[in-house]
Amino acid sequence: MNKYKNIFALVALLLLLDSCGLAKAIDYSFYVPEHGEHEINGKCYGIENQPGERLLITDCGGYINVLVSTFTLGLSFSSKRTLKAYKDASEEYLDSKYKGCEITGLKDLGGRIFEIFYRCENQNSLY
Repeated sequence: MNKYKNIFALVALLLLLDSCGLAKAIDYSFYVPEHGEHEINGKCYGIENQPGERLLITDCGGYINVLVSTFTLGLSFSSKRTLKAYKDASEEYLDSKYKGCEITGLKDLGGRIFEIFYRCENQNSLY
């Protein structure tokens, strides 16, 4: 019985970690209106977007990334090169949808999952 208590406690801890990629993936999957796969610079990215506010970006088939982020408790950070590639892809995605957007924050959730916060000049300036 103790074994099951320990497993339950570990699972509960993982689910409660707000910085964990699993919690963010669940949040974005259910609560943001735009979901899609986009080819940017010859690479496929999965992007979940809350228009005019924030987005979650990972590569296509990001389920493995969610597992990596979960098992490393969000403590596995990406290299500068990887970070730049995802930031550049996010900027290109935003430029294709909105006018005058800038990234205001970036959070590395581990496992090549990034939460990007952004602001646009005019929220109604969609292409």
